[in-house]
Amino acid sequence: MRSSTTYLLYSRSAAGSRTRHRSHGFTLLEMIVVLAIIAVTIAIVAPRVGSNWKQVEDGDFLQHFTDSIKRSRLFAMNSGRPVSFRLNGDARVYGFENPPERPIPLNAEVFSEHLQKDPESGDFLIIFYPDGSLVGNDLEVTFDHERTYHVFIQPLFGLVSLERKK
Repeated sequence: MRSSTTYLLYSRSAAGSRTRHRSHGFTLLEMIVVLAIIAVTIAIVAPRVGSNWKQVEDGDFLQHFTDSIKRSRLFAMNSGRPVSFRLNGDARVYGFENPPERPIPLNAEVFSEHLQKDPESGDFLIIFYPDGSLVGNDLEVTFDHERTYHVFIQPLFGLVSLERKK
């Protein structure tokens, strides 16, 4: 009996090797179609992601800019002496340090009317006093000549708020 079982197993394996095996894979046409779909998807999504990234960077700058104005006021109140928030358009920097150290992005423009100018450094100033009041004006920040934000500085309490202009 053992010999017949062996014979049947051998017979089945021989019959299996005679059947044709088809290789599974992608054809060139299928690969081209998939690559075209991926390319179209990237072409649609990439500009949107890129523009959002720029707006995130602009938002970070606005956050640091307004925080620096607020810190200038708090520093004046805590130190008991006037503190100046400085803008230097030539060097494209801002801050309450003298000279200012924080950079203004190349795609941003900062405008204001009636700011005092330091005769020694040429910096434009918003001066905060120890009681929290200030001498200065509101600011406008424009990015890429498209998006404009108005930075309001409330003169009595020195509160800083930000609003996007339409």
